[in-house]
Amino acid sequence: MSERIFVSEDPSAASPPPSESAPYSAWAPSLALRAHVTRIHLCLEPIAAGEEIVERVLPDGTVHLAFTLGDPVPGPRGDDALDAEVHGASTAPVIIRMAGRVEQVGVHLRAGAIGHVLGVPAGELAGERVSLDALWGRAADEARERLAAVPHGRARVAVMEAILGERLRGVDASPHRAALAALQRIVEHGGREKVRDVAAHVGVGERRLEQLFHQHVGLSPKAACRLARFRAALALIRRGHAWSDVVIACGYVDQSHLVHDVRAFTGLTPGALRREFGFLQSAAGA
Repeated sequence: MSERIFVSEDPSAASPPPSESAPYSAWAPSLALRAHVTRIHLCLEPIAAGEEIVERVLPDGTVHLAFTLGDPVPGPRGDDALDAEVHGASTAPVIIRMAGRVEQVGVHLRAGAIGHVLGVPAGELAGERVSLDALWGRAADEARERLAAVPHGRARVAVMEAILGERLRGVDASPHRAALAALQRIVEHGGREKVRDVAAHVGVGERRLEQLFHQHVGLSPKAACRLARFRAALALIRRGHAWSDVVIACGYVDQSHLVHDVRAFTGLTPGALRREFGFLQSAAGA
């Protein structure tokens, strides 16, 4: 058994297309979907017979869909494998045990698009793993069949984009501007700005911002700030910065505050996190 950490990253629209032969590849969405989707990722990884990979997926705060086209992948709590599933926004790591032929297509939805694509408020999915059948009905199986009918790579991304385009056709699918602007500001400021200041910046009250985040994001504004700060810290940790420097750069009260968040968001001690980065996979990798 081998273990590794998975850290998702959004590809830039200006980035060259990723390698289709990489075990993981993240694709920037087409211009038509860019307001609704942050990335589409593909996974194709044959694992040797008798071997198992345990992957620790660190939270990124998005709601995402996953279609399994290869061997079944059990749920993170040991629950049943699903052919098509939705993972709600979360601040907790997810442990996935993989064996056999791992082949998946994933879609990470932008804040404001969840209701249009899935038909429910983002907050109702928070921290949950739900069968896509429960939300799309027969259309979930049809989508999986269409994805399985084309080869891994660019062709599969094109089919996924067509499926999403059909879901959005004929509806007022404009993302909610205030929710999107607030989340963008939180990320840009590394979660260091107070929630009341974020709300004031986008022209709403704190209570209204809470409602918007339940509807369109799936995390509370405070949780989104904590996660954004940790993601900023994680970027520095991956580059080998000293813990004391990370504390100062990211606005933690002290080192114990940072250690608390490392444990909360990764399930690991800081020392174990450093060691595990030797086995890191990145969804934005070419």
